Amino acid sequence: MLIYSITNFWIMNRMTRGMTILVSTVIPTTLMVMMTAPIVFAATPPFTIQSFGIVDKKPSMTVQGIAGSEIPNMPDSGEWEIFAYVFFTNDGIYAVTSHPEIEDSNEVKNDSDWHAHKVQLNDENCIIDRNEKGKALLDGNTVSVQQTKATAVTKVLTGEFAADEGKDACLEGLFDSKE
Repeated sequence: MLIYSITNFWIMNRMTRGMTILVSTVIPTTLMVMMTAPIVFAATPPFTIQSFGIVDKKPSMTVQGIAGSEIPNMPDSGEWEIFAYVFFTNDGIYAVTSHPEIEDSNEVKNDSDWHAHKVQLNDENCIIDRNEKGKALLDGNTVSVQQTKATAVTKVLTGEFAADEGKDACLEGLFDSKE
């Protein structure tokens, strides 16, 4: 379908070269964005963001439903699912996560329980570094990260990261985001 569309534009534009230039720059740019952008999932209430900011000196967000009431399952494919509430702050990026089968935190005994990480993301939204800074707090419809030095939150998102064994976890789907 894409090749058909480009061919039609090329044939239609033999007389008007201006549009051919537009097509040759817009379509590749659009394709690059589509290839790197995560899928947008329909957000369920626990992942639908209502508001965010610093509340009681903690990065916080409120959601429509009960925060943390959904946790991911281990799919049959062997790919790990990681649900996350992510805070972009002036002290770095913090993620409150739940993921079965991956034990990477001392904050909780079972890492399917919600816990916090300070993370770094690369240009493809893959986690390239994480540590145990911060502590997750889920209370009703609020998710917060304690024990940070953040004084401002610029953006938040809720999403699903996925990882195969031995590979970086990458944002696979976006439930919601706010800036």
